[in-house]
Amino acid sequence: MVLTNVAVALVALATGHDFRARDVGDTFEKAARIAQYAADRLAAAQAGAPLPEPPDLLADQASLQILFIVTAVSQAAIIAYTGIITGLTGRELIRALGLRRFPLAGAWLPLAAVFAAYVGTFAWVQLVDALGLTWLEPRSTVPIEITRDDLTLSIAAAVTLVGAPVTEELFFRGLVFGGFSRWGFWPAALLSGFLFSLVHFDPGSVVPFLAIGVALAWLYQRSGTLWYPILFHFAFNAVSFTILAFG
Repeated sequence: MVLTNVAVALVALATGHDFRARDVGDTFEKAARIAQYAADRLAAAQAGAPLPEPPDLLADQASLQILFIVTAVSQAAIIAYTGIITGLTGRELIRALGLRRFPLAGAWLPLAAVFAAYVGTFAWVQLVDALGLTWLEPRSTVPIEITRDDLTLSIAAAVTLVGAPVTEELFFRGLVFGGFSRWGFWPAALLSGFLFSLVHFDPGSVVPFLAIGVALAWLYQRSGTLWYPILFHFAFNAVSFTILAFG
């Protein structure tokens, strides 16, 4: 993720974009910037000085598109990296991860786990609010500013709903959890879940996503196929993305 962010910044600079992925602030901050701009413009006009440039208040859509395109490229790189580090061919990797089968009888488990995850996350938010620890509230890692442009929204949807479930489950459950499962379920599940929570770069997501990571590891071990964690991840992201885009 760090390398992805660096790559995005370099591409944005090379193409002349300002790489402003989020708005400058809330409605009051935007209003204050506009009011200051009006005052500066009036003062410049009265003094016969060059007029100031309008303030940049909104996220740059081109930079957001670059962000998600580079993220998609990094997701493809994760798939290649997993194959390289395991030394398995594509067919062997599919077999090792149980991707050749999808047990329909237990398909309700990932969906029930999604419901439980949202209930648990809601309970966590209520707890930190009651304790006055609002900085521990989970925050969306996908900026709401993507909803202003159909192309940006479409690219973000592909990355969030297809790329993330496949690549993150391949890496964190298939590679990390699978690789450390020789230590036993709990050490491997906690380690993979903790690393999974860290890559979201949000302090409030550490505890909820650690728990979700453990649940995903349990789904993988119980079913013997990575399809169950992928289905959970897709459904969880789909609900969150729908709320963000249309809520």
